[in-house]
Amino acid sequence: MAPPGSHRELSPLSCPKSLWLTTYKFRAKNPCMRGTHDHGADGADISNIGAKQVRSRVSTGRLLRAATELIAERGYERTTLAAVGERAGYSHGLVTRRFGSKDGLLAALLQKMITEWHGHEIAPFLREASGVPAIRVVIDGIRNSVCRDPGAMRALYTLMFEALKPQPALLNQRMSEIHRAQRRNLAEAVARGIADGTVRKDTDPEAVARMVVATLRGAAYQWLLEPGFEFDSTLVAFEEYMEEALQPRPSPIPS
Repeated sequence: MAPPGSHRELSPLSCPKSLWLTTYKFRAKNPCMRGTHDHGADGADISNIGAKQVRSRVSTGRLLRAATELIAERGYERTTLAAVGERAGYSHGLVTRRFGSKDGLLAALLQKMITEWHGHEIAPFLREASGVPAIRVVIDGIRNSVCRDPGAMRALYTLMFEALKPQPALLNQRMSEIHRAQRRNLAEAVARGIADGTVRKDTDPEAVARMVVATLRGAAYQWLLEPGFEFDSTLVAFEEYMEEALQPRPSPIPS
């Protein structure tokens, strides 16, 4: 896990209230998202499968968790399949049989991370939001994820920055796709805000989207680099700044 003092520990009660309320309201309107099934370590529904499949899914979940912890501690390049197996309590051979190669492990890990972070915390709510509330969804999604599992978010951000290297190509490709999609979704949400009157009309949606994503990644970089960096309070301050910057200006009173 991350070294002591490298991030501010947050209790569950200090997680962003706005996101918890948004999540509750969204799931109340969408019964299919409610927790009505048993789930394994990888989050999959295991209520109707056999014992062998349950063991397989549990071991897969443990291997992916071990890979997450090791990447947060030492980076992807220095994480080996043998180390993943040892951390999870399994043999190197099981890791190879399960994922085929280190690239196979990376593909499975990215899918899990992106689904849990963006797919669960951000995407469902971003589709329904516009203007500043959409930006708040993204920021609170990050804050909530860091609060719930800082090690997993450190691993995700570590992979984002390691995507600057030419190899593995899969990492560069997937992270580029994530950032393009997030900029596009934010730009569309800001445009909706302009249309409904909640965002000032002279706003450039694409420029705002680029600035939001760039600022969030810059804050994350400092969080990884500098022990004690106030990541959460930085995100809160940026959220407040964007709310003020995009707020429609009152029309001048005719003289």
